[in-house]
Amino acid sequence: MLGVGAGIFCEAAHVFTKAMSLAETGALPAVFSNAAFQAFSPAYIADHAVAIGMWLLLYTVEAAAIMSVMRSNPGKPFQELTTQLSGIPTLPRKIFPQSWTPMKEAVALTLAKSAAAASHDIATLSSTDAVAAAVLAAATTGDIADAQAIAAAAPQQLVAAPQGLSKQLEKTLDEIEAAAAGRIKAPEGPIKPKEHLKKQRLPKLPQQEESAKDKRSRRDKELRERKMYLKNFWYAAALSEKVKDKPVGVDILGTRLTLFRDEEGKVVAVDDTCPHRGAPLSEGWTVTDKKSGKKCVVCPYHGWSFDAEGKLRDVPSAEHGSWPKRPIIGSYDVEERGGFVWLFYGSKSLPKEERPPIPFTPELEDSKWRAVYGEIEFDAGHWGVFENAIDMAHIHYLHADSFGNAEKPKVMEMKSTRDTWETTCNFRIHNKPMNKMWEWTSVPSVPVEAKAMLPSTSAVNIELAHGVKMITFVNTVPINENKAINRFCLIRNFALNPAFDFMARDNMYKILGEDKVMVDKLAPERLNVEYSLAPDMPQIAFRQLRQEWIDIGYGVPTEKEMPRRGLLPEECC
Repeated sequence: MLGVGAGIFCEAAHVFTKAMSLAETGALPAVFSNAAFQAFSPAYIADHAVAIGMWLLLYTVEAAAIMSVMRSNPGKPFQELTTQLSGIPTLPRKIFPQSWTPMKEAVALTLAKSAAAASHDIATLSSTDAVAAAVLAAATTGDIADAQAIAAAAPQQLVAAPQGLSKQLEKTLDEIEAAAAGRIKAPEGPIKPKEHLKKQRLPKLPQQEESAKDKRSRRDKELRERKMYLKNFWYAAALSEKVKDKPVGVDILGTRLTLFRDEEGKVVAVDDTCPHRGAPLSEGWTVTDKKSGKKCVVCPYHGWSFDAEGKLRDVPSAEHGSWPKRPIIGSYDVEERGGFVWLFYGSKSLPKEERPPIPFTPELEDSKWRAVYGEIEFDAGHWGVFENAIDMAHIHYLHADSFGNAEKPKVMEMKSTRDTWETTCNFRIHNKPMNKMWEWTSVPSVPVEAKAMLPSTSAVNIELAHGVKMITFVNTVPINENKAINRFCLIRNFALNPAFDFMARDNMYKILGEDKVMVDKLAPERLNVEYSLAPDMPQIAFRQLRQEWIDIGYGVPTEKEMPRRGLLPEECC
């Protein structure tokens, strides 16, 4: 535009001065006659030489301004540099004032679209350069929708773009996303806010609708990942006291297992479904195989017996040894610790030294503490059940008739730390004695330490007057996508006589029963977004930790999304 304008200006000036000169002598020829062409043509070359010189001068001024801004702002995103340049009053901008901006944008947009359409045919650029250049050109003109369309049409080319251009393109795409979401950035450089708003157009309505769609998509992803199970972690499959001589069936993680004790008294876990006709092994019994000496679980339907490795040891109705020698049902690693049977939900090939630690608190094995155990089912997904255990703000309302204090519900002095496997939050709350018998333990405020351990175990430690301490150790275990079970123990450092166990157990069931009434009714899927505040720090910190593990591939879709036979889907083994 500068070059064409300069040429037109010079040619018009020459024609005008020449015409005036001829008019004074009375020799002005007729328009478009041969005499007119002969009279005006001698200075044609000079006109264009002057025009080119003027264009080079203006171009140099503009280029100098651009280079100056880029040198003084190294590493700045392309769009921010463009915004800053637009506020510099160079000579070309004086020639083409602000009122010409719509025409300039229309011309630039037309050129950008033409370049994008012909990008695959440009011989001097690679296909990746052409696509990247088209996106940058569209973004520069402010047409966010066009830039997004070009970028979406060739994602592979953009990924493979040259290094220097990729960095610039990545910054530009960040600007595109910010503009699409309606986040207009504050201006930088010598430009006034009103001018900035004029130059940087607001997103169009279709873009706002697309942004809302993106928000829904992010929420759907969040809810989906919230339901996932974490592989290669330990889950509390049972209370140790419940696994005795008879097989025990356990619904866990979208499948069903059978637990029984082997010839050495160790708990083993195998699939509950007999591979013969699908009968439940948990309804059978255990025997010792005479040939191998191994303890086996016997199917109650046809008497087939299986050892701890899932190998078939006896079929009463068949010739001995006529069956497969390899394992034909799944078997899984389990360990007993702290009064719980822990199931490893992951690959058996993963070395033990590389596996995460079993969730634990040392008081479980300390003779100066006393623990009582129990379990309660919830008709809710495991995520909501687990978060309730580390939610301290709800106790003043949901448990108002026991230890909650609705008159002083503030959560104070909240601090949070974390490591690879757990988060820890320390804070203080106001509680009240459950009854007159507990008034001797009353304190102005109660210090609380809430630990949240992967995959879904909590340990909440409270300290009252006279050194009285209690720990609620709760393992939230998924039964399936829509049901969970809390396998818990309440640990205390006072009244260690077993005669007091029933009181501790009854109080724990009362509290969890009150939780169940509310948790079973929670419906986060109805929300487009969840709002959290400072008292929610324990949940927020654990969500962040868990999400990091999901992002590196430890999340396992539920059985509803990815059906399976056995504990883990084949795709996740």
